[in-house]
Amino acid sequence: MANRLEGKVAIITGAGSGIGEATAIIFAREGAQVALAGRRVAKIQAVADRITSQGGEAVAVQTDVRHADQVQNLVNKTVERFGRLDILFNNAGIRASRSTVVDLTEEEFDRTMATDVKGLWLCCKYAIPAMIQSGGGSIINCSSISAFIGQPLQGVYNVTKGGIDVLSKCMALDFAKNNIRVNNVNPGWVKTEMNAEELAQMELKGGKEWEEVVRLHPMGRLGEPEDVAWAVVYLASDESSWVTGASFLIDGGYCCQ
Repeated sequence: MANRLEGKVAIITGAGSGIGEATAIIFAREGAQVALAGRRVAKIQAVADRITSQGGEAVAVQTDVRHADQVQNLVNKTVERFGRLDILFNNAGIRASRSTVVDLTEEEFDRTMATDVKGLWLCCKYAIPAMIQSGGGSIINCSSISAFIGQPLQGVYNVTKGGIDVLSKCMALDFAKNNIRVNNVNPGWVKTEMNAEELAQMELKGGKEWEEVVRLHPMGRLGEPEDVAWAVVYLASDESSWVTGASFLIDGGYCCQ
């Protein structure tokens, strides 16, 4: 059986850890050539080295998605190295401090919006023309269950995720004629570097807060990065060729309630 992404070229942002790292490893195993983007060059280079040591093809490109010149350089280097672009996984993101809108600083608001929304927009802005040149492609955006629900003390984070979901639908309409599909993955709580400290503190303390986080996922556990990565593989592959503008909940049942 052929690998699911054989012959395809992918860019993955936020590829140095968590969901991005897991996706990069699985993409390469499924036959894709991958460009790994992130601000911390040692992290993305370590992932690239792991892929190449296993016989895959990968390049690490230091990129801060908030800056247009760096995103343009990422796309250019990918096409120069591999000859085309078929897949973009917009995974880079941050989360502002837990806070009400009254207490949140303007600096944190701007920083979160710049990474989570502007960064995603810039990646699409520069990747889509390259995909058109390649005859089409698949864009997968990492959103969250937070796009669908209100949660205390994280208004700015939720609004970035809601914005991502709506932007994805608009891009899906704009570029369907170019054979470009745009979809979201919407995870619940996943054990990633971004969440690690908060989850570790909850687990260490035990008690109601930790029990509540687990309870909110009816399947009885939090997510692993690979749980999300396999959904991204599906959306990147030709198996989902009639899927666009969709948001895929990967949440252990969180949003069923």
